[in-house]
Amino acid sequence: MKFNDRLIGILAILGGIAIISGTFGFREAPGQQFGSGFFPRIVGVAAMLAGLVQVLAARDPGPWIRIAPELRSRDVFLKLGVLAAVVFWLLTVQMLGFLLTTTLVALALSVAMGARPLPATGVAAGLSALLWLVFGMVLRVPLPRGLIEGLMSWT
Repeated sequence: MKFNDRLIGILAILGGIAIISGTFGFREAPGQQFGSGFFPRIVGVAAMLAGLVQVLAARDPGPWIRIAPELRSRDVFLKLGVLAAVVFWLLTVQMLGFLLTTTLVALALSVAMGARPLPATGVAAGLSALLWLVFGMVLRVPLPRGLIEGLMSWT
């Protein structure tokens, strides 16, 4: 992915403005010629000047962002899907429990990779149950309890 030089310059200017605006809440140091916001303001002005030079020196009139052809492939979306599945699992496992969350994640990833939904549902549920038995029952790893685990009286 390649960003246009003008975009980078504009972001530097906005960053400089943010730095400077953040210094207005700083306390003045009593007895000091320069307050606590002096150096951050210098950095903010320098960022704004550098951004301005970047914008003025940019010669490429092309698009703001260019995405490489390698990043447009299906593989990239699958890799991002795996990352999203891990984040989903981490955010929901305490609420939904290990069995339901793991089943949903395994099902979504299987379907995303081309599996048919009905067989993928069975495989995902079986995989989740096997993992729960091995880790939760045999190895006694405390797995998050949720909706399904609450219905099982032996757990």
